[in-house]
Parts: sequence; C-alpha cells; structure tokens
Amino acid sequence: MREKVLTDPFLRHLKENKIKRLVVGLSGGIDSVVLLDLVSRISDVPISAVHVNHHLHPRSDEYEKFCTALGEKYQVGLHCQSVAVSAQGSIEARAREARYNVFEQHLVEGDLLLLAHHADDQVETILFRLFRGGRVPGLEGMPVARPIGNAALYRPLLDIPRAEIETYARERELSWCEDPTNAELDADRNYIRHNIVPVIDSRFPGAKKALLAGMRRDKIARGQHQELLGGQLARVRHSPDGLRLDLLRLMMQEELVPLLTAWLDDLNLPQPSGRMLLELADNIVAQHRIDMATSELEFRDLDNVVYVLRPLPPMEPVDCTLNDFEFPGGRVSNNLVRGGGLRTSPGYTVAFRSGKEKIRIGKNRDIKNVFQESGVPAWLRDRIPLIYAGDELVAIAAVPGWEISMKIADGWAAGAFEEGFDVSLSLADRMLPEG
Repeated sequence: MREKVLTDPFLRHLKENKIKRLVVGLSGGIDSVVLLDLVSRISDVPISAVHVNHHLHPRSDEYEKFCTALGEKYQVGLHCQSVAVSAQGSIEARAREARYNVFEQHLVEGDLLLLAHHADDQVETILFRLFRGGRVPGLEGMPVARPIGNAALYRPLLDIPRAEIETYARERELSWCEDPTNAELDADRNYIRHNIVPVIDSRFPGAKKALLAGMRRDKIARGQHQELLGGQLARVRHSPDGLRLDLLRLMMQEELVPLLTAWLDDLNLPQPSGRMLLELADNIVAQHRIDMATSELEFRDLDNVVYVLRPLPPMEPVDCTLNDFEFPGGRVSNNLVRGGGLRTSPGYTVAFRSGKEKIRIGKNRDIKNVFQESGVPAWLRDRIPLIYAGDELVAIAAVPGWEISMKIADGWAAGAFEEGFDVSLSLADRMLPEG
C-alpha cells in the first residue's frame, strides 16, 4: 500500500485538529483490520475501537469474539455493542443508522472516528447515488471528513483501491473475517459491487478512476456554484430556517433544487433524497401545502414561509400544577415578572387542548380562533400549555421560538405594579442560532 499517500494527509489532519483519541470502527472485515493495523503503526495518539454487532447472520457473535481478540492483540480498548435492526425498509439502511447511533453515543469531544471505506467503496457509492437520483448536481461520494455527534469522522483509506488493501493484508499476514452478507445481492450496494462494476470494468478498464476524478471535479464545481447560490439564498431568506415562498415561486424547479440543497448545507443539515427535494420544489412551484418529513427533518409552510424543522416526538399530554416541567419535545417555564403576566395565585393547573376550549378575551372565544389570530402553527397547537384556575381557562402559554406572546383572560392579568407569572413553552423544532 502507498503508505505515504495515507500517512501524510492523515497525520496532518490529526495535528491540525488536535485529536485526543482515535476510535476505529472495527467490523472484523479485511478493510477495518488493515486500518487498525496501519493506524497502530503510524500514530502516537491513543487508540480505541468500536464493534457493532447487528446480529444479521449466524456468525455475528464469532465476529465479535474475533474483534475482542484483535483489541487484546493491539492493546486497544474495544467497546462492543449489540443493536436490533428494524426489518422495515432497507435492512442495509437500518443497519447503517443503528451503527452510526452507536458511534455517536460512544464518541466524545476530541475523538476522531476512523472508518475503513476505500476507493472501490467510493465508486459504489457514486453509482448508488447516481442510480437512486442524486440530491446534488454532479457525481457525489462519501466525504473524507465530517462532524459526527460531539466528535468528527475521517476516512483515511478513501483514495486506496481494494486491491492495495488486500496486498497489504497478505504482506502483513493479517487475519480477518469474511462477511457472508457481502455476497447477498438483495442489498443495492452488493448488487452494484458484484453485477454492475465488473461489467463496467470489463468494457472500460479506466472507469473507476474516471468516476473518482469526475467526482472531485464536480465537488470543486459545486463549491463554486455554492458561492453564486449564497447571494440568491440571502435574497429569499426569511430566517435561518425559513425561505420566502413568494420569491421561490418565481423560480423554476431546476433552479429551486440546488437552492434548497444550498440552504440545507448552510444549516449543516442532512440532505434528503433527490426525489424528495424534487417533490418539495414541485409543491412550492404548484403552490401546494407543504407538509413533508424524513426521520431527521420536516418541511412545513406558514404565512408565506417554508420552514425546515427538527421533528418533535409524539405528544403525550399531561395535566399538572403550574411549575417548570418537561414533556416530550418541550419545556414549560414559569417566571415571575413585574407589571405583567398572569396574576399570581396558588393552585393553577396546566392541561393541553382536547377540543372546544374557550377563553374570555373581550368575550368567550374558541381557542382555535385565538391560535389562528396569534399565528400559532397548526401542527403545534396540541402542544401549547393551557393554564386553568379551577375549570376556567385563564391563560395560554407563550411560544418565544415562534414569536407568540402569552394570552391572558380578562380579569386575570397582573396589574402595573404587581408581579405576575410569565409562562412560556420552549421547543427544539427551530433551526435557529443559539442566543
């Protein structure tokens, strides 16, 4: 293996980023075994490893024992963790999601997670994303480095072909496990590896190098394009996580998709599939209601703005006294303020909307109408705390993240020289800068 090609950029990355600990993702396969062997020879940074047991084939427990023995051989701490992989959807995708969740939980600030993806893996990723429908213009592969949880991820072998890794393993007389799932053609990447890449190789021997070179050119071109999109993005932006729909609707779908991609990149958010971005662009142009979601993002429209939001967990209504408390996806705060807020009194309780609640503001009013006039997003209305004195609804909590003020029933507001309760709901849905 061309160790200098690996060691120079790798060691430079360690020094520039002040890495305190290396964490090798250790599957027991040839690639991760080579990575562990190589890193243990060239780095003086403390090394540990993580093995995730997916229990997807009969020899999974053997692999875990093998990795345990490797940890002892190289004198590195090994963290083994079993995961349950959902059978819904793509097993390949669910296994990856479970694996990365383990990595995030294990990593701490100053860690660098090392993964053993190589140049052939990169080619397969490029083709997979191309066939699935790329979410960005041009060819796209895996990044060499990116953030993960409180730490960072790095792929030091990404420019090294599989053949060189195999040569290194034989020369070093290393042992490894052969994963039987790599031969299963139900997995899309395995199908590409075994059925598509060999056919391309036989007809176009230089195709892999050409694809990798094309990916690097496209990455440079996207960077240049991002600079142009930056000005356009600034013109249509309502808030960091919101874009003005009236201005977006003046654009064509082909212009919207790269602009939406640049928006999410600017927020450092995971990109949805190219198909989903096309659908989002279609809905914007066609002036349809926007209500779309992935496991990591939601897109919703409100008052001429399309927002990207963090999904909130399912609501579990609770009835309780008026104190600071948390519930899934939210925190209720109750602070004393002078000259405003809800008149101080013991015995207030908190509940959530069940339907047909009314509050006296000028007259008995349905809170549905109060919510509409106050600009409360429809998808948040069941989460808004309602404050009661006995059976009477006397106040509706503020939601500062959406610039929604507290509503107080007639006769229940604190006087100009009195102290009152300021009740507010904090949510984790907005993509806004802290402070």
